[in-house]
Amino acid sequence: MKALSHKTEDLRIADVSSDYPDQWMVVEITGRDKYGWPEKGKVIGYSDDKRKLIQETKHLKGDLYLFYTGLVDGGRVA
Repeated sequence: MKALSHKTEDLRIADVSSDYPDQWMVVEITGRDKYGWPEKGKVIGYSDDKRKLIQETKHLKGDLYLFYTGLVDGGRVA
């Protein structure tokens, strides 16, 4: 996992997806849309290995969002 020494500034989830291509992400949610879906957040860590990322961030508390920014079987996941 590539942990950040500090959290990023608030980023739109769409920007996280383009800034960190083909990565599993853990983001602290700082804003939600009118339907309650994550809209903005601060990047906490990222990895190309989902299991490793979960293992290394499972102790964290807060409103966290785990998602993949790449394509799976030709379709976008996040």
